[in-house]
Amino acid sequence: MAVGRNDPCPCGSGKKYKRCHGAESVTRRPEVVRANALKAADQELTSHLLRFAKSRYGLEWFDIVLSEYSGGGPEVSEHEMSLAIPWALHFRRDESDTTVASAWAAQHARRATSDQQTVLDAYADAWLSIWEVTRVERGVGTALLDRLTGIERFAQDVSSSSTLDLHDTMLAIVLDLGGVSFFGGAHPQPLPPFAAETVLGHARKLCGVRTRAVRPEKLRDTDLQLDLVDAWNASVDQMLAAPSPIISNTDGDLLSLTTDDFELIAPTAEVVALLARIPGAEEPERENGDIAITFIKPGNATHRGWDNTVMGRAIVGPRSLRVETNSIRRADELRGAIERHLGGMVRFRLRQETNTADVLARASASAASSRGGGVSRESTPPELAAALRSFREKHMRSWVDEEIPLLGGLTPRAAARTPRARQALEVLLKDIERAESRLPADERIDLSWLRPELGLE
Repeated sequence: MAVGRNDPCPCGSGKKYKRCHGAESVTRRPEVVRANALKAADQELTSHLLRFAKSRYGLEWFDIVLSEYSGGGPEVSEHEMSLAIPWALHFRRDESDTTVASAWAAQHARRATSDQQTVLDAYADAWLSIWEVTRVERGVGTALLDRLTGIERFAQDVSSSSTLDLHDTMLAIVLDLGGVSFFGGAHPQPLPPFAAETVLGHARKLCGVRTRAVRPEKLRDTDLQLDLVDAWNASVDQMLAAPSPIISNTDGDLLSLTTDDFELIAPTAEVVALLARIPGAEEPERENGDIAITFIKPGNATHRGWDNTVMGRAIVGPRSLRVETNSIRRADELRGAIERHLGGMVRFRLRQETNTADVLARASASAASSRGGGVSRESTPPELAAALRSFREKHMRSWVDEEIPLLGGLTPRAAARTPRARQALEVLLKDIERAESRLPADERIDLSWLRPELGLE
């Protein structure tokens, strides 16, 4: 039987198969072996070209090139060298309209190995463009779509497959080397769908097109490439400077996962009976040996299609009562109702709160861990994960008929039927799908029904 990527490795190491012998099986694939050999040739070639450039153009050459690359702006960061150096060696032209790579090849063609010549030819045919991730195969590579030319590639790049997510968008040079592809250079910061769409709109204006495909030759123009770099960096700066989002519940309260602990003074059965009489209490249910009661109120302030709103849950154990809510206001309301109805049968002990910043930090850590980023996290209890999935699935089912400000006040269903709004809807769907792909597997919901429901491919 085939071993699943997340199954224990049959060798008995205790590691997941993808981290052990599964990784070895990937590296033995012919296309991966070939890609790794060509990447090594690319690195050797880069060293040759940098030494050649300094001897031909002088020691100040690199500083001049970086100043040109940044438009005389701030110094280029170390991380951005992953794009600046390939651009300087293969795309930037001197006064004689010659690149460093072509000048080196003219003098040292005999020194180039066959793989180095293949790399040189690939750079000569390549261009700088905006590439969207359409599929990720962790540990293997990423499927890419050039949003300007419409050309597709699959980059055999293990490192990027562990950091990129569905619908991430890259400013990159993608090399095509006869059956294998990989990044010849890439900006270190990918953009999410909304930010990428802004840069795409600017890029299309620069290329003089609205919807039709851009010819690759157009994207080999050095001035256009520098304009793309400037636009990308501006979008990155704006994204990083944006304030953290404010997360609220459907009543508009600031999200604060709150737990109130009570000590039971009376028998459990009596406490449960009185809790069940509080207005909005649903039927008590057994839950892992305890008794759980959900409190609701009619309607919903945000989602008009919802019949009710969950205010919180009470979990009654043999000696304790735990009340869980997602805002301080709801916690105060439920605590007041419990103390009024139960009198001296419970005694308040402790309140624990998790604010918005903590929620965002935990979400970021979870996403990094799910992508193999090495950040440890505690697994979500199965019951809680199931409850969260159920809540989010219910929300998405009603979302298609809600009025969305980003869609000009249209519902997603109506936007799908409106040519002018359909593009904005597409970007919004990509953003939702990207966010879902970044969650741990046990927290994701199935969105395969969403596009067919809206009549979209």
